[in-house]
Amino acid sequence: WEKKFSPQNDAKWFSDNHDYVLVYAKNKDEWKPKLLPRTEVANARYSNPDDDPRGNWTSADMTVKTYSAKYDYPIKTPSGKIVKPTRGRCWAMPKEHVEELRADNRIWFGKNGGNVPRVKIFLSEVKTGIVPLTIWKHAEAGHNQEARQELKNILHDALFDNPKPTKLIKRILQVGANKNAIVLDFFAGSGTTGHAVLALNKEDGGNRQFILCTNNEDNNGSGSKIATDICYPRIQKVIEGYKDQNNKKINGFGGNLKYFKTAFVDATPT
Repeated sequence: WEKKFSPQNDAKWFSDNHDYVLVYAKNKDEWKPKLLPRTEVANARYSNPDDDPRGNWTSADMTVKTYSAKYDYPIKTPSGKIVKPTRGRCWAMPKEHVEELRADNRIWFGKNGGNVPRVKIFLSEVKTGIVPLTIWKHAEAGHNQEARQELKNILHDALFDNPKPTKLIKRILQVGANKNAIVLDFFAGSGTTGHAVLALNKEDGGNRQFILCTNNEDNNGSGSKIATDICYPRIQKVIEGYKDQNNKKINGFGGNLKYFKTAFVDATPT
């Protein structure tokens, strides 16, 4: 996760700008990540330069590096040019299948009909989401500075070291939690997980619930308590609505919040 986007000039060696998100599953052979919602940027890669009635499409490479002599054959383009795969590669399909796709106008030879063929992939036929990548850029998963600003907008003068951005937690939820999940955060900190659950429910109509646990310890000597002065008020404001630092009214997401306090019991044997 790209937690920072600008270099730190006081770094001793390299400027550290990333962190790790570790993924665990009860059975990793069975677990599959959920697809992330398609974005406007992803959809913008599709267009329709030949006015295909099936709508917008993009083109994909028709060659593969797993060489097979059977799939190494010449193709004649509409302009009359003869093309073959680059050295060491071959076409990804037999010649008969290429002819079927060509007859169905699913092969793109470029605007002038003389380019190396590429297969057309229509937006209407692709998956409803995007497979998660192993690198999450700050534009899509937030960054530390954004997280601090989020918290200041809600609680104004509240100070808390290293809060996480809601974008990051929402992305984790999108990948790993269904719409009726119960999300548990053992180290709730500033309450970003609860905020993210409420925000995502509002976006996609989900019914996720959360359980946040934290010690009500002193917040870095500031005199405020993490649970009662940071975490709980933040979630309460996100539910009910609040005014940000510029006095702009932010509507709440709605929801219910219950607070439980547990007493420490010394179980040391005597």
